[in-house]
Amino acid sequence: MKKGKKEKLVEHKEIKGMFDGKILPVLLKLTLPMMFGMFFQLFYNVTDTFWISLIDKKDPSYVGGTGMIFPLFVFVMALANGIVIGVNSLVARAIGERNHRILEKAAESGLVIGIFFGIALLILGYLYDRDIIATLGASELYMTRALDYYRFILPLVPVILFGAVFQGILQGEGLMKYVMKAMIIATVLNIVLDPVFIFLLDLKVKGAALATCLSHSTGVFYTLSVFHMKKSSIHVKWKLANIDLHTMGKISSIGFTQAASMIIMSLSFMFINRIVIHIDKLAMTAYSLAARIDQIIFIPIFAIGSAVLTMVGQNSARGLYDRTKEIWYRGIQGAAIMVLFLAAVMFILARIIYSNFSEIDQVVNYAVTQTRILAFTYIFATVGILGRSVFQGTGHPFPALVLAFLRMIILNVPAILVLVYVFNLKMYGVWFGLIIGNSTTAIISLIWVRSSLNKLKSGELKVIPT
Repeated sequence: MKKGKKEKLVEHKEIKGMFDGKILPVLLKLTLPMMFGMFFQLFYNVTDTFWISLIDKKDPSYVGGTGMIFPLFVFVMALANGIVIGVNSLVARAIGERNHRILEKAAESGLVIGIFFGIALLILGYLYDRDIIATLGASELYMTRALDYYRFILPLVPVILFGAVFQGILQGEGLMKYVMKAMIIATVLNIVLDPVFIFLLDLKVKGAALATCLSHSTGVFYTLSVFHMKKSSIHVKWKLANIDLHTMGKISSIGFTQAASMIIMSLSFMFINRIVIHIDKLAMTAYSLAARIDQIIFIPIFAIGSAVLTMVGQNSARGLYDRTKEIWYRGIQGAAIMVLFLAAVMFILARIIYSNFSEIDQVVNYAVTQTRILAFTYIFATVGILGRSVFQGTGHPFPALVLAFLRMIILNVPAILVLVYVFNLKMYGVWFGLIIGNSTTAIISLIWVRSSLNKLKSGELKVIPT
């Protein structure tokens, strides 16, 4: 008896070894393309910062001013990441369940969410641009640089949210290689365009923003072409009939909590920025610079987290709870090894790295000290990030939101305030405050995830159906 058309469609989505056999080969297959693509993006971030610093290496307001936009960028990426995670989780669980109806409606339903928020943020962003930048604590030259960069990069917001839907579908299917290619295309083009717009056209920080808009838009266009060439087995038909409130609700239930978690992070970063700039403006430049470079350590964790979400989503929806638990363990082991290795490299090379971005000794000293204090403590992030992936993959995102609120609002910010203003530790207070929050949350996350996985196996807890 021949298999039906829809059954073949689902079979095409299933990655070999996803539901049986050794976990590590599948985990690597999904992780490596994402990690490679993310490293390319980081290379862009570093190169972008490098070109901006070359405008005037003796003027810290160029790097510091554009760096002050980071919390706003985190806010936008929070919404984009919420859409990616929401669609990823839904598609992965639908594949595990063989739910054809959800798979057919995922794209159009997600696009409504992305387009709505993209247009709303674009309009509000321009209406209140100066007020928003002032809220970040910018003034004088820092305000000028930040505002120039912000106004020219804002058109990228709806593009990012639009592309997030297609990225989520590809990740949910396990087609990470196409996500990687889109990242590489955007990064390479950005690196080429940066010096042209910044120096040749003499647009300075405005040019850096324009180069980012054009290159990332090209990456999104490539992602669309993947669907046009039918490389994905989920077809985008651009039909209003495929917009489904139930499907939108499922995406939003996961995506909202993920976005809310990152928005909490963004707001706390804005608050911490104000503390840092109050301590020393040069410390703000160093803090922004180190935050970008430290992404070298976080990239493997995020890449493994993305792979874990897809694997947990598909396996837990198929009822393979022992395998789901092993996926989480394997993910933590791999991420911890990568963090320790990269932290050691960063510890050794920190001064060499930061000396290429600033000629101001105090900026370099701040950045080097920050990296050497915090680098090895990022191992705590492996538990939190991968724990979040497990919750999202099983359709239970609320614990991830609680943990984010606990870490950033209940622990990090109060600890920093006490250490900086009561004990007068200045930047050491900021760094040690972050360690206190991150380590405490990691312990709580470890206990919570293990308990939830045991409850899944015993039947006390259920995977949320699509």
